[in-house]
Amino acid sequence: MPDIMIRLGKIAFANCDFPYYAMEHGRIDARGIRIKEAHPVELARLLFNGELDISPISSIMYAKRNDLLILPLLSITSNDFTKSVLICSNGQMNLRELEGKTLCIPETTASSATLIKIILMRNGVNVNFRQCVGTDIGQMLDEGDAALLIGDSAIHAIGKHRIIADLGNEWKKMTGKKMVYALWVVREDFARKHPDEVRYTLDALHRSKDYAYENINEIANFIGREKKIDCGFMREYLHTLNYDFDSESMESLKLYFKYAKECGILGDVELRFFDPLGRYISG
Repeated sequence: MPDIMIRLGKIAFANCDFPYYAMEHGRIDARGIRIKEAHPVELARLLFNGELDISPISSIMYAKRNDLLILPLLSITSNDFTKSVLICSNGQMNLRELEGKTLCIPETTASSATLIKIILMRNGVNVNFRQCVGTDIGQMLDEGDAALLIGDSAIHAIGKHRIIADLGNEWKKMTGKKMVYALWVVREDFARKHPDEVRYTLDALHRSKDYAYENINEIANFIGREKKIDCGFMREYLHTLNYDFDSESMESLKLYFKYAKECGILGDVELRFFDPLGRYISG
């Protein structure tokens, strides 16, 4: 039991309901951890403002800071299709047909917004990007020729709108690698003051993740009912995602940052990790 209340962020999508299920439903002991749910960009804002101590955030948001440490062996990653990072279209059949068109990007995403910019730029497709408030697919397709959808909004769009690209699949075709969408990070000042609390939270996250892997059907059925998503689809969806952060994922993340730098989005990025033994490691 930690000495202080730990403020832990949670992405408000089904893909984060999965690793948090055991923590939130009493399957493991997570006393002393208060969970705050929000979309990825809002979680980053709360973390940067000191209103959260630990949180998953878009990987690109980590790259724009130098005061965060990555928690080891945790990420939201796909090894091909994600089924929840999609480009929907008013009529175009593929990404190349977006040349000169307008692509609407919701304000709730950062990593996926960077990913589509990388994919289009590296394929020589020039697109007008428009930032949109909210995630209403109808409104975005009224304002543009195509729209980026992420998370539950993307899942609900399947079968209702024309899907022209799954960005996990596009990244896999382009690089042959996994795509790391989000990392769990801790504010470095918090980690230095409260290393025991960070270790406690990291252990709870790992135990909750392990429970999720061992009970996919239970969790898929629960999320499907709660989110009004077909439970069979949810089981398939959860099998497409990976919540570990292995050496292959790290290499893919470094390549993503390299391409983002080449596109003028980032400078140099150093991967810095919280070590449960108390050291701070560069990757």
